[in-house]
Amino acid sequence: MQWYISFAAGFMKIRWQNTTIAFLLLISSFPADGQETHQDTIAKAKLDDALVTVRKITVTGNRKTKLRIVLREVYLDADSSYTMPFILEKIKNARSNLMNTTLFVDATVDFKNWYEDSIDIVVDVKERWYWFPFPLFKPVDRNWNVWINQYNVSLERVNYGIKFLGNNLTGRNDKINLYLVNGYTKQIALTYQNPYMGRNLKWGYSTEFSYSQNREINYITKGNEQIFFKNEDAFVRKRLTVGGGISYRKNSNERHTLKLNYTWESVNDTIAILNPVFFGNGKTNTGFPELSYRYQLFNVDYIPYPLTGFKGEFSFMKRGWGGSMDMWMFNVRGGKYWPLGNKFYFSTAGEFTIKLPFDQPYYNLPLMGYADNYLRGMEYYVIDGVASGLLKNTLRKQIFDIKWKTGLKSRTYGVIPFRIFLKTYGDLGYVYNKYNYNGNTLSNRWLYTGGFGVDIVTIYDVVFKLEYSFNQLNQHAMFIHLNEF
Repeated sequence: MQWYISFAAGFMKIRWQNTTIAFLLLISSFPADGQETHQDTIAKAKLDDALVTVRKITVTGNRKTKLRIVLREVYLDADSSYTMPFILEKIKNARSNLMNTTLFVDATVDFKNWYEDSIDIVVDVKERWYWFPFPLFKPVDRNWNVWINQYNVSLERVNYGIKFLGNNLTGRNDKINLYLVNGYTKQIALTYQNPYMGRNLKWGYSTEFSYSQNREINYITKGNEQIFFKNEDAFVRKRLTVGGGISYRKNSNERHTLKLNYTWESVNDTIAILNPVFFGNGKTNTGFPELSYRYQLFNVDYIPYPLTGFKGEFSFMKRGWGGSMDMWMFNVRGGKYWPLGNKFYFSTAGEFTIKLPFDQPYYNLPLMGYADNYLRGMEYYVIDGVASGLLKNTLRKQIFDIKWKTGLKSRTYGVIPFRIFLKTYGDLGYVYNKYNYNGNTLSNRWLYTGGFGVDIVTIYDVVFKLEYSFNQLNQHAMFIHLNEF
């Protein structure tokens, strides 16, 4: 009977019609205690099978975004008939689909103007700002804690410059990003992505170009920490990458991406002396193609911070072909998210990675402790290897849902939402390294951590995490993580 409640609530918003009266009379004939009779079951089955026609779909608020891009996420067609449970389910999914495009600050989808056996669908969106030319200032280390506690907020380990982000360039959710970076890394990078092409808007493509130079390089791992070599008078690392890819999106939940890049990279002669297996065989430069495929399934309410649903991903990468640079990498990751009631939520997420063959140069060994592959409580360490497994369990409780009135006379930014969660968590992981040396004691053993913290979620997919974590080394500390748009 759950959808009847939602359905009846919708009738409160629309004009009183004869069909509405008949329907409400039918609902009122059900027993008050919620116990369905045989006649109730028959009536419900008839209503479930009855077809309702969608007369038209109206979209408002899309000043920049093309109408076709919005309608693609609704999965209902005008002048088509569906059962009411189907319509209600698609209305519910449409808002999540629209928010997960990263095009909108907010979106609502509803029905109105019920008359006899037909309704209208109304979609209202609030578009983001799509152009962001602003200064870039970002530490180069793996996370904020490493930069603050291990390098004492050193400005020598900061990239600065200009980051130009152009989103929704032509109204089709295409993106162009330009980076002009100075400081720790001298870099120029240009990428373009267009996810919607063709009549059915299922195909897309991307291109990228990047060139960078560094005076410092992580050339080896000792004691589970990165060791760097620096030369103030010369660049010790140069890297050039060019490539592109195609994508296929059958529906809102599934995505396929195929990419082919070529990378050329060189290092200072000293690096080959300090670590002859950096590229392998004492080489100081390498060039290799990199072919990758990724399949993603997102059946969650909100991709940047899911609370309900399931998401999964499978990918493989072929780097190089013969010689010292020859690697296959396979990765599987997924997460399940449950609402428990009373604003409580539980999630379990896992990841598995394997690199073949097991004999790899140092360049291909970084694994756990980089990007988002880490145990909460082990942020100060890196663990190199050729295979790893990771499991994260989290219990959350939403304590605040704040709507901050900015005072701006803006339909989009007059109110900015903040959701605040308390959480507790426990993580488990393992990394296999065929050659375990240099005091890297965290590989080839089970690792476990736990802790508690606060998450703050707001617009533009920004998630701020403040976590107090413990690990099996009897260490504990406060850690900061920030997911930025």
